[in-house]
Amino acid sequence: MTEALSEEVTLRRTEELAALQAYYDDALLPSLIPPENGNNNEVHNIALEGPWFIQLGNQSLFGLGIPTLEIRVPPSYPFGDECPIPILHSVMMNPQTKEALLKELQDMFEMEMDVGIMWGEHCREEISIMEETYTTQQLLQQDDDGDRATTLKKIANENEVGQEVQTFIPPTTRYNQPIRNFPTSVIHNPKYQREILHTPPFHPPKSGAAENMIAHVCKVTCMEHVQWALAELLFNDKKVAKATHNMFAYRFHHHGDDDSALLVHDNDDDGEKGSGAKLASLLELSGAENVLVVVSRWYGGQLLGPARFKWIAAVARTGLVQGGFINGD
Repeated sequence: MTEALSEEVTLRRTEELAALQAYYDDALLPSLIPPENGNNNEVHNIALEGPWFIQLGNQSLFGLGIPTLEIRVPPSYPFGDECPIPILHSVMMNPQTKEALLKELQDMFEMEMDVGIMWGEHCREEISIMEETYTTQQLLQQDDDGDRATTLKKIANENEVGQEVQTFIPPTTRYNQPIRNFPTSVIHNPKYQREILHTPPFHPPKSGAAENMIAHVCKVTCMEHVQWALAELLFNDKKVAKATHNMFAYRFHHHGDDDSALLVHDNDDDGEKGSGAKLASLLELSGAENVLVVVSRWYGGQLLGPARFKWIAAVARTGLVQGGFINGD
């Protein structure tokens, strides 16, 4: 008999399956045993109790069918410390390589983390790399030694067409944070490196015990600076990566070859609707230029209502003052 899921677990799994359905569409497969009629523990014919199946691409190069990730979820998931079990089907890998990949997936897991999209994309990337390597080796084996240089050049040109990206997947789908892609040619290039200032944590009045906000501020004069700084925060600061929201705004002048100056500005809510516009308004009204401001918020369980925007702006302003982008008067 299937163990009944708690109301909290049911809500979180329903939200995660809805996000998986939106992201993978038909690649998220129905349950092998269809849920019984009248059973509320299912989303799009997928049982909340699992297992869940995600197809990771097209037909395998090795003729084994479509690579598929199976996720077996324990009763407490995502709240307990028991990790879901990942299983790979129709993937021809060295057993040690496959074991190492599955261990990587489990090492990613932390309590209250939604693993579906994160595990699916990690597996898809690893399989893609494996198949590209295999294809390259096959092409080289088919060529004579005299044609090897031509083949290598062709492969290099094909790789340049599709720019490589590094993908940030939020630890949970609960707060509507988007998946973000960053060009590796930018975020691994030291010439775009920025010095980022961080404000001390701010605990808003009448908020939950775990509620905190921190602003991150740096000078930017091009989009590559913005991309590098955001990637640095999301990939290299574990606390920021787990924030409920990382809303941001930037504003700088791009100088063209004819000495013209084009104002470039934008903002992003990161799931906290309206917050990006508040930060953009702060930059405009304060006259801050050539700056990126990011505010990380860790939700403490107590709804703050409209007051949260006041605190988000206040934390951002503190960062701008500390960074010397505006006066503190």
